[in-house]
Amino acid sequence: MRYRTQVALLLFLLATAVALPTIPTASAESAATDWAAQLRAMDEALAQGDARAAQAAWREAYVAAHVGHGWPGMLAVGDAALRLGRQAGTTGLYEGRARRVYLTALLRARRQASLDGVLAAGEAFGRLGDRDVVRQALAVATDLAARSGDDLARRRVQVFRSQWVPPLT
Repeated sequence: MRYRTQVALLLFLLATAVALPTIPTASAESAATDWAAQLRAMDEALAQGDARAAQAAWREAYVAAHVGHGWPGMLAVGDAALRLGRQAGTTGLYEGRARRVYLTALLRARRQASLDGVLAAGEAFGRLGDRDVVRQALAVATDLAARSGDDLARRRVQVFRSQWVPPLT
């Protein structure tokens, strides 16, 4: 009986090893094109007045951007959520979704040490009027710029500060 179990296990492992190369995998590059294509589909559906198709395309774009593990897709999906909310008359619902997506973008940008991503996410929160998260993004950006030792990075953070953080009075 033990011999049969070993043979069955060996056959299973062999079959798995042969099948693995044929299983499709998602790459970051394909995920980037997927979310962008879905956002184009969403915008086309909005132009045609098809709110259901636009919502479905937005959800697909969100999934693709989430799988992609990058911050640019999440920012684009957040911006799209705001457009969708305005067009569909559900601003509050999609603004909440945009906030969550923007927060994911901010966290990913911080993890990837991307000053561009942190500043872009901070600006998105600034457009939403969320000063608390803008200040948090500023703190992360300040730290990234200081660690980089790059004067241009520090100047970019100062420009961000002057645009989005009012001076204390």
